[in-house]
Amino acid sequence: MTIIPAVSAAQTFYRTGSQEAVETDHLPGLVLAGGATDNDDAMRWMLERADGGDVVVLRAGGSDGYNNYFYQGLGIEVNSVTSIVIRSAEEADDQEVLQTLENAEVVFIAGGNQWNYVNYWSGTEMLSTLNRLISEKKITVGGTSAGMAVLGEVVFSAENNTVWSSEAINDPYHWRVKLEKDFISAPFMENTVTDSHYNRIQDDNRDRHGRHVAFMARMSADWGMPARGIAANEYTAIAVDQNGRAMVFGNPSYPDYAYFLQEDAGPPEVCKEGKPLTWNRDQRAIRVYEIKGDSQGSNWFDVDTWEKGEGGRWEHWFVIAGSLMKTELDVTSSGDIINGHTLVYPNPATDRLFINYRNDTEVLTLRILTGSGTILKTRTVNAGSGFSLDVSGLPPGFYFLELIPEGQPPETIPWMKL
Repeated sequence: MTIIPAVSAAQTFYRTGSQEAVETDHLPGLVLAGGATDNDDAMRWMLERADGGDVVVLRAGGSDGYNNYFYQGLGIEVNSVTSIVIRSAEEADDQEVLQTLENAEVVFIAGGNQWNYVNYWSGTEMLSTLNRLISEKKITVGGTSAGMAVLGEVVFSAENNTVWSSEAINDPYHWRVKLEKDFISAPFMENTVTDSHYNRIQDDNRDRHGRHVAFMARMSADWGMPARGIAANEYTAIAVDQNGRAMVFGNPSYPDYAYFLQEDAGPPEVCKEGKPLTWNRDQRAIRVYEIKGDSQGSNWFDVDTWEKGEGGRWEHWFVIAGSLMKTELDVTSSGDIINGHTLVYPNPATDRLFINYRNDTEVLTLRILTGSGTILKTRTVNAGSGFSLDVSGLPPGFYFLELIPEGQPPETIPWMKL
């Protein structure tokens, strides 16, 4: 194992391992790490995607801190690890940078200040090359802290430094709330803004939940986007496979949580410069799936459909005059329980009907019927812990939900639409 620092008039390269590229059967993927110490299990998952290929670490400062860790510290064989320190747009477009990127099966973006990445990479050939590798070569891309921040379709750029939750939620157009679009085209990140260090208490004595909601409010109000958010606590990492299963890695003895947020009931009521945010929508503005991590990444959320997950819990988050509030979706009191393993909530429902189904089956057919038995909707899903149905287009009235597990008797649940 060798580390060779190669200093030119521009970048600094730190190369560990072979100088010759290899052909592999690598896999696509996405890793979102919440900052602080990296989660070894998630990093192993990422390196395994390379299938013994080449890993490139992109940074705007620092040196070779990831080289030994990735090359030999995790017990996963890779051909090489190259860290590249890039400090300007001109350095980003150096031919050696582009060629090193072309050989990569995994690209990992280190922490630091995300404004350096946005500022140095925007409009460069390097950024175009990275996006092409993601879409065509199907590499795995990951990032921690600032590196996670730049992987959403919408990026909090930190051009004017960080912003506190109290500042952003009391004025979503605060001068430090600077958002960018269309930077890195990572898989499953459409209409999504990320946030890391989610449980870090800032100087206003608040965590980052409020500012993340403010970012989403701006996305909805300014661009008409169906806003989504993905966030991770420190020491937590999210690994997304090629099918959109987002597995959460963490230490179960610590608060290692990930959060998947989505606009649920319409855009913000008040999202104006100089005004506190109000995004209430009958206390249903944002639907959130909260997941605790473990060493196997056994708890997950589907970021392909954004409808189901396993091992987590659903909440609604909403904002009234700059105050963020949360309510857990209490399925045991508001829904129906059938045979001890099916929960349907809320009942009555308005826009969306949630189903937690824990029976032993892989394929489940859902049918919505009128009170007289006319079939209105039919859908087949891969059964998991939870998913939902859009019922906003149905007129108010009495309905039945029929669940038909493959090879098993159906279950029929009455419910009301308001």
